[in-house]
Amino acid sequence: MIGSVEGRRHEEPEDAHRGWVAPTPADADEAAADRAMAAAERAVAQGTATDDQRARVARMGQARTHEQRRASFRNDN
Repeated sequence: MIGSVEGRRHEEPEDAHRGWVAPTPADADEAAADRAMAAAERAVAQGTATDDQRARVARMGQARTHEQRRASFRNDN
């Protein structure tokens, strides 16, 4: 049922339900951004984040999908 539109509302993103597997990064830059996102989220959780990391994680909190989170972290939006 992964990727199926059956049983979901039109306005919901595809990853709104359990079982959805996020797409892998398309290139090395996206992979690096994903690693930096994870590091920033860990730093915030551990209380060791820089001001920049805290600001980026806060922006990511407004996004719904992984791609939107990555774009907001990179400030591509």
